[in-house]
Amino acid sequence: MTDALNHGPRLSQEEYERQIIALHSGLPPCPSKEQDLRVRRKELDLAVDHRLGRDFPQERREALWAIQQRIERKRLRLMFKHLLKRLFARGLTRDAQNLAAYLVDEYATVLTEAELDAFFGADESRNPALPIESGQP
Repeated sequence: MTDALNHGPRLSQEEYERQIIALHSGLPPCPSKEQDLRVRRKELDLAVDHRLGRDFPQERREALWAIQQRIERKRLRLMFKHLLKRLFARGLTRDAQNLAAYLVDEYATVLTEAELDAFFGADESRNPALPIESGQP
């Protein structure tokens, strides 16, 4: 893979998938909160290594991790709304799409436009969306 972003070599798709599988295969059926947190952090680092490069700066990785943790709190609130979807049905799709846009906007505070395109894909970085059908109850 070429490295136009100057963050060193990237993990191949095969190596990325192999490391993700290894990461999850070592987990107990019900991981502790600490184990889950470590795995999610390692998943982010692997995604950065795969999409941006292994030499992506550590301080920027830390900034992405802080964003990811804020997004996770919003995602948990969205899941709670989903459980109560009969009360919030109309707002669920809008909230989910807003969460996707928020994620990209937050990552844009750390990543350049080229890095956003490499991380999310050009279409997704410009028009963030989650695969949700708007007509669902």
